[in-house]
Amino acid sequence: MASYRRNVVLPFIVLTLLKLLPYNQGASRPIKIGAIFHQDEMEYKAAFDRAILDTIQENPAPAFKLQSIIKMVDSNIDSFKTKLAVCELLEEGVAAIFGPSSPHTRGIVASIATHFDIPHFEYVWREQEKLDPNVNESLTPMTINIYPDSEMVSKAIADVVIWNEWKSFVAIYETNDGLSRIQKALTMKRQRDNPITIRHLGAGPDYRSVLKEVGTLPIDNIILDVKPENIMTILYQAKEVNLIREYTNFIITYMDSSKLPILEIRNGTTQGNITGFSLRQNNVDGINLAESAILYDAVFLLYNALKILYARNSDNDDSISIIPVPLSCDDEKKYEAGPNITSIIRELPMKGQITGLICFDENGRRRNFELRLLDFRGFSSIEMGYWDEKGVHSTRSKQELESYLFKSIEQTHFRIATKVGEPYVIEVTDGSTRGIVIDKKYYEGYCIDVIENISKILKFKYSFMLVPDNQYGSYNPKKKSWNGLMRLLLDHEADLAICDLTITSSRESIVDFTMPFMNLGISILFSKAEEKEPELFSFLKPLSTDVWIYMATAYLIVSLMLYLQARMAPGEWNNPHPCNPDPEELENNFDLKNSLWLTVGSLMQQGSDILPQAPSIRMVAGMWWFFTLIMVSSYTANLAAFLTIDKMDNPITNVEELAKQTKIKYGAVDGGSTSAFFRDSNYSTYQRMWATMAEARPSVFTATNDEGVERVVKDKRAYAFLMESTTIEYKMERNCDLQQIGSLIDNKGYGIALPRNSPYRTPISGAILTLQEKGTLSELKTKWWQERGGGKCKKDESDKEANSIELGLANVGGVFLVLMLGCAASLIIAIFEFLWNIRKVAVEEKITPWEAFIAELKFAINISLETKPVKISKSSIGTSSSTEGGIGRAASTARSIVGSFLRLDILDKFDKDNNPNNRDNDRKIN
Repeated sequence: MASYRRNVVLPFIVLTLLKLLPYNQGASRPIKIGAIFHQDEMEYKAAFDRAILDTIQENPAPAFKLQSIIKMVDSNIDSFKTKLAVCELLEEGVAAIFGPSSPHTRGIVASIATHFDIPHFEYVWREQEKLDPNVNESLTPMTINIYPDSEMVSKAIADVVIWNEWKSFVAIYETNDGLSRIQKALTMKRQRDNPITIRHLGAGPDYRSVLKEVGTLPIDNIILDVKPENIMTILYQAKEVNLIREYTNFIITYMDSSKLPILEIRNGTTQGNITGFSLRQNNVDGINLAESAILYDAVFLLYNALKILYARNSDNDDSISIIPVPLSCDDEKKYEAGPNITSIIRELPMKGQITGLICFDENGRRRNFELRLLDFRGFSSIEMGYWDEKGVHSTRSKQELESYLFKSIEQTHFRIATKVGEPYVIEVTDGSTRGIVIDKKYYEGYCIDVIENISKILKFKYSFMLVPDNQYGSYNPKKKSWNGLMRLLLDHEADLAICDLTITSSRESIVDFTMPFMNLGISILFSKAEEKEPELFSFLKPLSTDVWIYMATAYLIVSLMLYLQARMAPGEWNNPHPCNPDPEELENNFDLKNSLWLTVGSLMQQGSDILPQAPSIRMVAGMWWFFTLIMVSSYTANLAAFLTIDKMDNPITNVEELAKQTKIKYGAVDGGSTSAFFRDSNYSTYQRMWATMAEARPSVFTATNDEGVERVVKDKRAYAFLMESTTIEYKMERNCDLQQIGSLIDNKGYGIALPRNSPYRTPISGAILTLQEKGTLSELKTKWWQERGGGKCKKDESDKEANSIELGLANVGGVFLVLMLGCAASLIIAIFEFLWNIRKVAVEEKITPWEAFIAELKFAINISLETKPVKISKSSIGTSSSTEGGIGRAASTARSIVGSFLRLDILDKFDKDNNPNNRDNDRKIN
C-alpha cells in the first residue's frame, strides 16, 4: 500500500513543481502598477509605497511581485499633463493605474483605462457614477472605487442623525462633494417638521464668522463635512467662539475620525458631544488618513486578484498572461488580463487589511461595508456602535452607557438657574450664613434642598444663579422669543432650572423636563368670611318661611277638621254620668280647645290625654301624626347644619360658580402657566374666564404670586386668585384669613428643566424617583410648609372642629327667647285667669273683689296647703265671711287645677251643672 501511494503521489508533486518552476526559479517576476499623485498628496504616495512593500513581505516566495511606477502631476486641474502621465504609464507596461484623487482629472484616466482595458482604482469619495442607458452598466467599466459608495455614505449620515434623535440641525460644508453628501442625507431622511440650516464654510483659514453665526442659531446639532486637513482647525476655532459647549452635538462625516486628535479639543471636559465615523477595522503604522487606508487596501486587493488569476492560469494551458506589456495611447492594443482582473475583484468579496470587508456590486460600487461610530468624550473615545446597510447597531449595553454617563456627571459642574419665591428659594434675612451663596447673599428653600439631595446621589457639583428678569419663562409672539428661565436654558447660560416651574407643553417644545418632583393643580385662593354673630332665630332656618306658614296653616286646618268631624261622628259623643244608664245629654271631648291641644301635642311629639275613638277622627289624627313625624325628622336632620351655616358662608364654592358670577373679580400671574392654561384651554368655561380676565379693567393679573395673595387679603371677598395648590397650601399655613375654594382644576407638576436633548435628564429623573421612594420629598415639604413658619392656623382649625360639634349660646339663643316669651305669656294668662276668678267669686259669694283677692292670694302663696276648700272661710278674708257664690267659683278653680295636674275628667262630669247639692259639700282636692 505504501509503495502504491509513492507511485501515485510523487509523480503528481513533481509535475506540479515543474509547472511552477518557470515562475519560482530565481527572482520573482515583477508586475508594474502605476499611480498618479499630486504634489500635495505625499501621504497617499507613502501609503502606496508601503502597501507594495507589505505585499512582498507577506509573501516570502511570491511568483510575482508588484513594482510601483509613480507619476506626479503639479496641478489637480491640468488635464493635459494628466493625460501625458497616463500615456507614460501605458508605455511602461502597467497592470493597473491608481488615482488621481482630483475630480477634475479622474475622468481622463478612467476613459483611457477603459479604452485599453487597464484596471483603474480610485480611493476617494466620488459621486455615484451614471450608468450607460443602453446596457445599464457603468460608462467606465474598468474603474473600481474602493471608497464606500456615495449613496451608502449619505445613508449612514442620515441613519446616525435619526439614531441621535435630532429633530433639527445645522449642516456645515466646505466642498461640493460635502454638499452632495449632505443633500442626499436630507433627501432620504428629512422630515418636514424638522427644519434644518445649511451653511457654507467659506474661504479659510479663518472660519470664526460662520461658526459665530451658527452659534447664534437656536439649534444645538451640527453636521460637519469639511476636508480632513481642516477638521481640527475648524474644531479649535469653534471652541474659541464657544460653539463646542454643553449640549452641542457634532457629527463629523469624515470616514476615519479615529485618527484625528479630537480629544485634544475636549481636554478631559464633558462639554459638547462629538460623534465620528471610522471605516478602519485594523491599524497599520503610518497610515493615518481614510483615503490612505483605502489606497493601501486597494493595492492588496489588486495583488490578491492577480494571485487568483495566476492560480487559474496555472491550471489552464490556454490562459491569458497576467504580465502586462507596453502599450501606446496611439495604438489599439489592450491589456488582455485587465477585464479578468476587474471581474475577479467585483465577483469575489475580500477582506481588506485596514478597512474590513471589500465587496462590490455589478457596477463597481463598494457595498456591505461597516462604519464604527466613535464618541469622543473626556479623555478617551468610545465605540458606541456600528453602522451597516441595515442601520445603526449599538454595541454598548445599557449598563455601560449609564456607567459612562454617571461618570461624566461626577466630572460636571452644573450651573443652576432659579427664581426667588417662598418656600422654594428664600433669601436669608436674619444675618445667619445658612444656605447657599448667590450674588453675595444667602438663600435657602425647598428647591435648594432638593438639588442638594440630588447632588448627593449623583455626586456632582453645582452653583446657583438668579434669573435676571425674575420670570418663569413665556413666549412673546411679538418679539418671537422666550424670557425668564427658558431664555437662560436656550442660550445655554444655565444647565438646569428649578423653582415652582410648571411643566407645560409649550415649554416642553423647547426644553426637556425631568419627572415631576411635586404634583399639584390650579385652585382658587379666596379670603375667609369675617366672624359674625349667629342670627337669633337661626333655629328656624332648617325650614323655609313658606314651610313654616304651610305648617301653621295645616295645624289650624287639621284642628278644625277634628273639631267639626268629631261633632259629626256619633262615636265621639259620650255619657257624662256613667252611673246613669239613661242620660238626658251627651258630651264631646273634642271641643275647639281640645282639638287644638291634640294637634299641637302631636306636633311637639308629646301626645295628649284626649284620644280619638271614631274611625274618621282616628284617620285624621293618624295622617297628622305621619305628617309631624316626617316634618320633625327633617327639621332635626337639618338643624345642626343650619345652626352653623354662618361658618360656611361662601359666595362661591367652585370654579363654575366663580365663572358665572360677576361681583367677584379673579386673576392669575401674568405670563405664568396658570394664565396660559386658561388662555389655551378649549373648555368653554375656561375660555369665558380667560376672556373675562383679559377684558377686566383695571387689570386682574399680577406680576407675582405674592402680589396676588396681597390683593386677595386687601380686597376682602371681592377678588379671587387662581394659582397652584401647593402655593395656596403654603400661604394658608401662614395666613388664617385665606382659604382654598373648590377642588383642583387640572393636574400638573413642577419639574427640573434642562436644555433640549440633555443626557442628564434620565439620571436626574432617577434621583428624583429615589427621593420619592425614600420619603425625602415628603419630609422636605413638611419642613418648608409647616415647620418653617407654618402651622399658625392649626389651633384655629381645631377650635372650628370643636365648634362644629358644640353649639354656643348664640346659636340657640332664639330657643331660650321663645321659652321665656312663652313662659311670660303663660304667666300673663294665669294672672288674667286669677283676676277673672276673683271677679266671679266676689259676685257669686257676694263679697268685695278686694276680699276675694286677699282670700285667693293667701291660699295661692301658702304652699303648705295641699287642699282647697270649696267655700272661702271668714278667716280667709278677715271680717268678712264666705258666700255661696265664692264657694262655687272656688270649686270651679279647684276643678281647673285638678283637671290640669291630675287629669280627673270625672270631676267635670259630676259638677257639670254646678249642682247646689254638690256645691254645699266640701270636696278636698289631693
